[in-house]
Amino acid sequence: MTGIKFYPTVNRVFRHRLRVGPARNLGVFWLLLIAWLLLACTTLPDPGIKTLTLAYEPHPDSRLAIVSRDLIADTGIGESGFFKLFRNDDAMRWRLLLADTAEETLDMQYFIWKGDASGELLLDRVIKAADRGVRVRILVDDIYLLGADRTIAALSQHPQIEMRMFNPAQRRTNSIIVRGLEMLGNIEQLNQRMHNKLIVADNRFAIVGGRNLGNEYFGLNPKQNFTDFDVLAFGRVAKKVSASFDIYWNNQWAYPGEALLQNYKGQELLPLLLDELQDQLDKNRKLLVEFKQHNRNWDSLLLELKVLMKDGTSRVIYDEPLIGEKIPPTQLIESLDELTDDTRYELLISTPYFIPDDDFYLPVSDLISDGVRVVVLTNSLASTNHPIVHSGYKKHRKKLIETGVALFELRHDASARGKFDTPPVKSKAFGLHAKYIVIDRQFTFVGSLNLDPRSIYINTEMGLIIDSPNLAAGVVAEFEEELKPENSWQVLLDEKGLLFWKAGDKILRREPARSFWQRFQSSFFGMFELDDQL
Repeated sequence: MTGIKFYPTVNRVFRHRLRVGPARNLGVFWLLLIAWLLLACTTLPDPGIKTLTLAYEPHPDSRLAIVSRDLIADTGIGESGFFKLFRNDDAMRWRLLLADTAEETLDMQYFIWKGDASGELLLDRVIKAADRGVRVRILVDDIYLLGADRTIAALSQHPQIEMRMFNPAQRRTNSIIVRGLEMLGNIEQLNQRMHNKLIVADNRFAIVGGRNLGNEYFGLNPKQNFTDFDVLAFGRVAKKVSASFDIYWNNQWAYPGEALLQNYKGQELLPLLLDELQDQLDKNRKLLVEFKQHNRNWDSLLLELKVLMKDGTSRVIYDEPLIGEKIPPTQLIESLDELTDDTRYELLISTPYFIPDDDFYLPVSDLISDGVRVVVLTNSLASTNHPIVHSGYKKHRKKLIETGVALFELRHDASARGKFDTPPVKSKAFGLHAKYIVIDRQFTFVGSLNLDPRSIYINTEMGLIIDSPNLAAGVVAEFEEELKPENSWQVLLDEKGLLFWKAGDKILRREPARSFWQRFQSSFFGMFELDDQL
């Protein structure tokens, strides 16, 4: 496997510390083993002095600059234009388009960049952009970059590519155990992650939303694909997104990947990476048939924007990256609260991971008392990819319904999943990963935020608040489609106060799950008080 490597690791960190047991000899053995594991790892080299770089105004005659200017002039939309990206194949095509058409700058910020077929396809196009002379800046959170140092160092050998890792661990290892031990020993710093997700091309076009970079976000995972949501934005909003990127890029916790070259002195890594990358793309040619691997003419897709885009104004909101300072990064949620508190008649919420607290219940209860319709769509146990998070959510279902929230859970066998599979893939299960809120069918929030304590109080997040009734109408249509009985269960209470799941004429008295293992995990983790970490 090449590309930005990914290893399935636990990103929910317990606050428990290791303790030496009463068996002294055994305790000494384990301490020596841990010390050996840590000492055997390569350490993070001194980063030296980082270069401060910022987004800059591209040439007015660049292709994306011309397209943006013409779209605004021809349609009279004013400040910015927006296009909703619900379909997984569309989400990948537009990312490829931005990489293929960028002429001066390409900035990318992600929580996860997997080394699978989709991640490698996009990486290949990004490298080709750099080959054309585009300045490429890539910022990825370090939590899932186990074993990726060689790839990062190789990319750093390209004169037009700079990659930084956000909040990296000191021990550079392939071992989940070693990474976990280091996190436990440095919980204040390493528990806080950068969850932001964006791409900006030529400071003119941006994609912001919930998707990480990996097969399941683009309909290419045969086991499970997600329904997700991004927005393609152009005009003034793109510069605002770039400004948020620059803050993280130049932050003290953004570690320069070129410093890793100190661990690979005298090695020409980039040619090897390019060869491996091409081999992987050749192997995945059939899987990637919908995304031709050679540069293509994107004129037809750009022309579609004249018909499909929606006008509006927007605000970029994001948390400050204050790592390890014991200050919760709550700037985003505070901005969002100011907007939702003024809801007049309807609040629609899509959140894959949902653990409400008093800061949710109190204002929502007031809104419902004032006649506001509040609807929440989240994952069922059957559709979730994180049963540990479901263990925290399930405790709240009864209270949510009693508060007056209309609660829906996505079905893993939803009929809509075919729309989110990218041929030739036909996935076995379907999950929710879309993170958005629609207020009074006028304002739409889209971004990286889950409504759980980890997103709100620990990780950093970013997103857009878009004032556009036209865009909101399209988002509401997608939301209502996913609420239909063939796609979701409505969770209700019977006359005895017991939960049941209803989809049309079908009623379940036991929550839907795909396997005993899912039920076991949800029950097991439910025995612990983990909500503040989920």
